[in-house]
Amino acid sequence: MKVFSRLFLAFIAIVLLASIPVRAQDNGGFPRTVTDGLGNQVTISAKPMHIVSGTLATDEVLLDLVDHARIAAITANAQDASQSAIADRVKDFPILAKADPESIIALKPDLVFLASFTDAGVVKQLRDANIPVFLLASFSSIKDIENNITLLGQVVGEEKQAASIVDNMESRLKTISDAVKTVKPLTVVYYSPDGYSSGAGSSIDDVITHAGGVNAVTAGGIKDPYPQLSDEFIVQQDPDVILLAGFNSYAPGFVDKFNTNPNFQTLKAVKNKHVYVANDAHVASISQHIVDGVSDIAALLYPDVYQPPAEATAEATMSATMSASMEATMAATTAK
Repeated sequence: MKVFSRLFLAFIAIVLLASIPVRAQDNGGFPRTVTDGLGNQVTISAKPMHIVSGTLATDEVLLDLVDHARIAAITANAQDASQSAIADRVKDFPILAKADPESIIALKPDLVFLASFTDAGVVKQLRDANIPVFLLASFSSIKDIENNITLLGQVVGEEKQAASIVDNMESRLKTISDAVKTVKPLTVVYYSPDGYSSGAGSSIDDVITHAGGVNAVTAGGIKDPYPQLSDEFIVQQDPDVILLAGFNSYAPGFVDKFNTNPNFQTLKAVKNKHVYVANDAHVASISQHIVDGVSDIAALLYPDVYQPPAEATAEATMSATMSASMEATMAATTAK
């Protein structure tokens, strides 16, 4: 009888021990504490099921990371195709029209993503309402963005999906790298309204490098990641390719102004018609879609050795309408 009792107790102990992993799996590892982009410790009590995204980057990442039913609201920017890579996928999503504390609290979120530069008063008000707030930072390189995706996966309890997204990014980057590794690198300048550009330490500089190009801004010795370039610097560098910022609606006539600038008529990029309007939804992305930007630029620089995947061909890197306008403007300028 004593032997039976000992065996019975041992059996119960085994059953209890076996049940512990199941319980841990049931709660998904929550509650958990994560460190956000500004070093704040953010405790999340349960797997977030009502998430408010207050940045375009988290809009784009979350769309591929979680069940869409878990997204309570995204930013209005996500519906703007000039800056969003998901505009065609979020037409029916709830929009956070105003990123103020009252509007966010009214959505009753169990997690809010905001940018690191969000007003501290806004963040405090949300946290005072016992809402976990995660601030996103560090997006100056593709590696930074991959790290952010991994971190977001931990925050929302989707580590495996986050790893899958990052693995896909790395696979695509390797395909591009292998295709362009033997080409002679072309020099590139990314040019925004009023001459602002992207240099060393910017994500666009990293995009150009991963596409097999050389950023003429960095090569020209400029240390500032976001410098304002003079016409003289552009002429001196005389890049092979110029990418005009696609997100430029705030600067009417930007493309025509560039093309009619008399200082730029001798540039080989202008003469060879290698001035393009970039798809900033890709090139300037700080989500997984930044790899689409690398693909876009590699296809522009080296079309003989690299072609974008079939599903990407529908998204032209250069706006057909704007390109036609550019060519007409160039022709008119040459005729004068």
